Amino acid sequence: MIEQNDAAKLNRRTALGLGATALAAASLPAAAATPKKRLLDPANAADASLIYRKLRYRTDDGLVFSWIKGPYMAATGGDLIPVYAINLGSIQRITHNADGSFELIDLEISFRVDIDTGRRLTDLRNPITGETVKVGGRGPIPTRVRVSATNEIDIPDVPGTPRFEHVHTPAVPFTLRTGEIAVRDRSHARVTAPDGSVSYLNEVSTLSAPSALVLDPAVTNVDTRVQSNDVRSWPEWLRMGDRPGTLNLFGNGGKVKRFEDLPADWHAMLETYYPQIAKDPIAALDKAG
Repeated sequence: MIEQNDAAKLNRRTALGLGATALAAASLPAAAATPKKRLLDPANAADASLIYRKLRYRTDDGLVFSWIKGPYMAATGGDLIPVYAINLGSIQRITHNADGSFELIDLEISFRVDIDTGRRLTDLRNPITGETVKVGGRGPIPTRVRVSATNEIDIPDVPGTPRFEHVHTPAVPFTLRTGEIAVRDRSHARVTAPDGSVSYLNEVSTLSAPSALVLDPAVTNVDTRVQSNDVRSWPEWLRMGDRPGTLNLFGNGGKVKRFEDLPADWHAMLETYYPQIAKDPIAALDKAG
C-alpha cells in the first residue's frame, strides 16, 4: 500500500522524469526533423531551364510523345484565309550527356488535312490563287539533333537538304493560372534551300502543366498542354510566287507519356498510310540511331 508521503515522492519523481524527457526531446538536433522538400524556383536560371525541359521534353532519359492539331491560315491582303490543317504526332528519344546537353532523335509524322473533314490531302485548291496544287511535304524520316545545355538546337548540315540557322529564346516560366505553370517557347530559323533560296520560320508555343508536378525535382516527365503558333514564308508547293504574306499555324495539342495516348484520328491515319510505323514506332524511331 502506498502511503501519502510515498505517493507525493512518486509524483515528484514522475514529474521530474517527464520534464527530463521533454528537455531531451527539445535538445535533439534539427536534422532529426523531416526536412522540407526543395522545389524548383522559376526565378532561378538553372531551375527555369529544368522547368522548360520538363514541359517541352523530359529531365531524364526516355521517350517523349506529343501532338498538334490546327489550321494553317494565309495572312495576306489584311485578312486571314484558311488553307489547310495539320494532324501531327511526334515520337522522340532523349539521351542526356555529361555536359548538360542531350541527344534528341525525332520522328515526326504530320498529315496535311482538310480543315472541315479532317481527311488527308494530296491535292489542294489554293484559296488565294485558285490553282490546284500537289500538297508537299516529306515522309516520316527520323532525324538526330543535339540540344545544348542552354536548350539551343544544333541542326546538322546534310548535303542536298535545307540548312537551318536556328536561334532559341530562353524560356521564362510564369503562372498561367492558380496551380498551373507555363513557359513560352520561342524560336527563329533562317532556312536556306539547296537552290539558295531563303525562307523563314518563327515559332511561339505556350506549354503548361500543374505546378505541383513541374516544380517537384523528383518528377522528370509531365503531361503538358500546348498552344502552338508559327509564322513562316510561303512553302514553294503552294505556288504563291512573289505575293506578300505568310502562312500561319494556330494549333493546340499536348505532350503525353504513352504512344497510345496520341489522338485516335492520328492513329487511324498512321495505320492507313504508314502501317509499319504503327506496328512498331520505336523501331522506326531508332533507324536514326
